[in-house]
Amino acid sequence: MRPDAELVNSALRSDRAAYGELVCRYSQCVVTTAWQVLGDYHAAQDAAQEAFLVAYQKLGSLRDGSMFGPWVLKIARRCALRSVTGRAKVVRLEPADAPPAPSQNGRLADNQEELLAAVTRLPEHERVVVVLHYFQEHSVQAVAQLTGRPVGTVTKQLSRALRRLRELM
Repeated sequence: MRPDAELVNSALRSDRAAYGELVCRYSQCVVTTAWQVLGDYHAAQDAAQEAFLVAYQKLGSLRDGSMFGPWVLKIARRCALRSVTGRAKVVRLEPADAPPAPSQNGRLADNQEELLAAVTRLPEHERVVVVLHYFQEHSVQAVAQLTGRPVGTVTKQLSRALRRLRELM
């Protein structure tokens, strides 16, 4: 088995087979990483495909070819997080509240639509932690791990996001 660094160098010299070998080697890990964020296998496959495309386009920026694995997993997590922010899902923003549910006609109540619209207006770093914590119901520790941020940073971002949401609404 050829080392990652050698495959990266070959891929940089337009050897598609070498990049294909990297894709095969890390495909399952990349899909699993995306699935941990998205909770949907098909969406995770889409995010994984996007991650490998982004990685190929930015391969020249990878300083150490032996770090391809961790690097592509980070890209996969980011692609999945971007995908999460675009998914429409009804959620709760206070742990004690019941999650909002669509009415009989399948539409959200006006205040729920207002809440979702407000979430989309948050800065991206706050929107991501809100979606992961409240929409996907990940713990603060899990959100920290998924985003690669310290727990204290995630807690502070959630606090600021909730304050902004209160102001927006």
